[in-house]
Amino acid sequence: MWMIDPKLLCRKHLLGEHSEIHKHRHIFVKGQKIHGRRGQIEPLQMKNRHDELVTEMVSRGYNHLSPFTQPDLSKYNNIHEFVVDREESINDLLQRCPDCAERIKGCSLSYVVD
Repeated sequence: MWMIDPKLLCRKHLLGEHSEIHKHRHIFVKGQKIHGRRGQIEPLQMKNRHDELVTEMVSRGYNHLSPFTQPDLSKYNNIHEFVVDREESINDLLQRCPDCAERIKGCSLSYVVD
């Protein structure tokens, strides 16, 4: 999960994050261990994030046919400690993806980190 404004993501990263949220859901449904995913996902925000991504996908004219239900997280301790560093996400995308970098650099800094 990048957890930055979906408008800043290129097509590949927008659709990729959407796909990953659905893949991560199964980990929680099965009750698998997640300690190695700290900093990569925000389980408490999965449904909200999914919906944000879908709104952006639809605004770009993409189809969306995969509803999302927030998984039960009650069996996990310290789930609130799983937080994605948004600044790190922005820096990573700036270095990794020219398309995202172009989108990010086209926005004001205050808009990017909000």
